Amino acid sequence: MTGIRHPEFIAELENTKYPFLPVASLTNGTDTILEGTFLDAHLYAVSGTRRYYISNVAVTSTTITISIGDLEEANRMTGEISLPITVDNVELFDSYNRPAGVLVSEAIRLSLLAGWGVGSHSFSRDDTEFCITCQLPVPDVGVSALEYSEGEVLSGKVWLVGDDGVVIRTEETTDTEGNTVTVLRFDLVGDPLFLQRLCDPSELFSPVNPIKTIRVVNGDYTYDCQADERGNFNLQMNDSLAADAALRIRTTDAGILFEVEGTTNN
Repeated sequence: MTGIRHPEFIAELENTKYPFLPVASLTNGTDTILEGTFLDAHLYAVSGTRRYYISNVAVTSTTITISIGDLEEANRMTGEISLPITVDNVELFDSYNRPAGVLVSEAIRLSLLAGWGVGSHSFSRDDTEFCITCQLPVPDVGVSALEYSEGEVLSGKVWLVGDDGVVIRTEETTDTEGNTVTVLRFDLVGDPLFLQRLCDPSELFSPVNPIKTIRVVNGDYTYDCQADERGNFNLQMNDSLAADAALRIRTTDAGILFEVEGTTNN
């Protein structure tokens, strides 16, 4: 007959109060969490503190919502289970919908919570505090969410789009440890058409209508001159057709002035 001398971690602790403290009562006087209902837990809320515990279990006809609190908030993170229960693990998210942990169990074990009946079932820290080994401090690794001035928070995959003269791009740089990392670069180059964007064109802004083509007509011969890569034309007079050309081109405050110097024959 073969004996198991070193059982697996979860099997070894199944008949204990783990992942809760050994001194946790696991009951609020009315509702009781049996030993083995939860097999393990991993809690790592970004804004969490310490001494996590199950503060509330809300049961409805379609869902079970488990709320976990800490020293500062009674609702630091939540996990939702749909009824009928088909999952083994409960994924936890904070108030900004960022991943915050997981409760390891089995569907048949989680069905105990549904048996409490529809309603809100509250617990104190003495009832359901988790072991310290289940609580993982999260290092500050950078930006985890973006908050609007109105209070809305975006997390997960977020698209950043430059507008109003803001150019966003990525570039490679070296950190203090000599590692090559990819960072975001924001260039505020300005918007040359800001008046057109902000004002009514018919009242406060005259749209720019640049010249795109200049057609030169000499008898039956025509030639279309296109602007260069910067949109510029170079207009100048020369003596290729006449040694004493009288054409003059100059600029004024009102624009470009074409004129012929000298006098005409009567």
